[in-house]
Amino acid sequence: MKFKKTTIVLIIILALYTVLSFYKLGNNENPQTFVNLKDGEQLIYKIESNQIPKEIMTYVGYNEAYVSIFLATDYTDYSTYEFDVACEANYANVLKWNKFYINQNSKQYSYIILQSYWDTTILGELKVYDVDGNEIPLTPMRENEKLLLDEQSMVPEEYSYMNSSYFDEVYFPRTVYEQLNNLPIYEYTHPPLGKLIMSIPVYFLGMTPFAYRLMGNIAGILMILVIYCIAKELFKKEQYGLFAAAIMALDGMHFVQTRIGTVDSFLVLFCLTSFLFFLKYLKIQRQESIKKKMLPLLLSGIFWGMAISVKWTAAFVGLGMGIIYFVDMIFNKKFDLKLIAWSILSFVIVPVAIYILAYIPIINNPNEGITDIKSFIEYQKKMYNYHSKLEATHPYTSKWYTWPIMQRPLWFYVAFLNDGSYATISCMGNPAIWWLTIPTAIFTLIYSIVKKNKEGLILIVMIAATWLTYAVIGRVMFIYHYFITLPFMMLTIVFAIEKLVKWKEKFKYIMPILTVIFLVFFIYFYPVYSGAPGDMEKIQSTEWFNTWEY
Repeated sequence: MKFKKTTIVLIIILALYTVLSFYKLGNNENPQTFVNLKDGEQLIYKIESNQIPKEIMTYVGYNEAYVSIFLATDYTDYSTYEFDVACEANYANVLKWNKFYINQNSKQYSYIILQSYWDTTILGELKVYDVDGNEIPLTPMRENEKLLLDEQSMVPEEYSYMNSSYFDEVYFPRTVYEQLNNLPIYEYTHPPLGKLIMSIPVYFLGMTPFAYRLMGNIAGILMILVIYCIAKELFKKEQYGLFAAAIMALDGMHFVQTRIGTVDSFLVLFCLTSFLFFLKYLKIQRQESIKKKMLPLLLSGIFWGMAISVKWTAAFVGLGMGIIYFVDMIFNKKFDLKLIAWSILSFVIVPVAIYILAYIPIINNPNEGITDIKSFIEYQKKMYNYHSKLEATHPYTSKWYTWPIMQRPLWFYVAFLNDGSYATISCMGNPAIWWLTIPTAIFTLIYSIVKKNKEGLILIVMIAATWLTYAVIGRVMFIYHYFITLPFMMLTIVFAIEKLVKWKEKFKYIMPILTVIFLVFFIYFYPVYSGAPGDMEKIQSTEWFNTWEY
């Protein structure tokens, strides 16, 4: 079978991105056995050497933990217990390796005791070190204490994103674990479909960083393929599809957002796929029979239903497509009742059915209390009230109108490693791409109004629906909320180049030139996107503005 050159180029783009995105995505091993402690329960270990304990590394499970460390010469005699330090792991420290410094008196003891003061304490493994960083051999005094010493090879030397959760992974993977084990659900503020998708590899591979990031990363790869198809549909040439694919593959926010264990990858993938089939519907000539229009409309509705079952912000994409749908119908003066009925089925009945089906695992969870229609509606009200009444503050919040200029990136992760290197991850875009979208979006707006260009107006409507709607939302917001708008902004770059090429053919060389520029910027900011360890000063030299802090 012979491939076209454009197909080969697309395969190369996808292959290179796939390799890079999977490189150091996360460890595929972490403790899988846990000890659940109630308030007052103890774990006792005998210190089998003359070493003086100074550090304890422990893995905290899916729930908050609070233990006090006691040291003793005789664990049966409470009078010899000496309180050392209290170790708290709140909601921001779950599914993480946590290191605590102990034995403030630097004395020699025979036993180390961990006593829980919360009913929720869940620990996965522990290891104790002396002042020189050498492991101290421990002997469990009772049967259940062995569970914290049965996976010692998994204990890392230090915490990193490779072996622990970071940023919002303290919510979503935790909820994945809870859904799989019919436990009370912690993160209820978004519909469950995204977390159900995340749970598939977790079910087969275990609760590891690689497993709960896997599906999001695959979604990120598929997004590149989908935007290729969208650009080809809009601009009718494969070269523009390749250019759009390259733009997305070289963007920092796309790379960062799809490699973290959250649900935004699925949201944007399903929204873009819905938009792709909606475009296919629009491209069918109005005189064609309704049968040719039914399948793309149905597929668009299915993927939109999947998107809104991940996050309600998919409604913004539905709003944009709805505006385009009705304007197209009014402009063509063709009010086909059969088509309207099919559209209601595709964009109301089918999405509602998908949304309800996504809740089946929650309905079957006895801890969530959804037993009838009334309790299901109350669950939705609880979600709405959370978002509408959220008054939280955050040092990295940003206003919607600052997102295109990337005024305030969102800091996801930082680690100071033992070898003196520094690692960080910031949710920020590729400046060369983002800043270029500003003039190209303005050009698309003006050109499309003046020339009455249908493709450009479609992009402008989708940008307005997914971005300007945040102007009326009062809750705290972050730059990652722009993630759903970003593909449409990227497409304005392609739109502008396509018009230049139509004007003068020689402008087609701008595409490879811009691709090289985007690649240079991506390589320059790669340590900030990836968490790759490096020199602190070199990494922080990329902080071009006072508001870029990572």
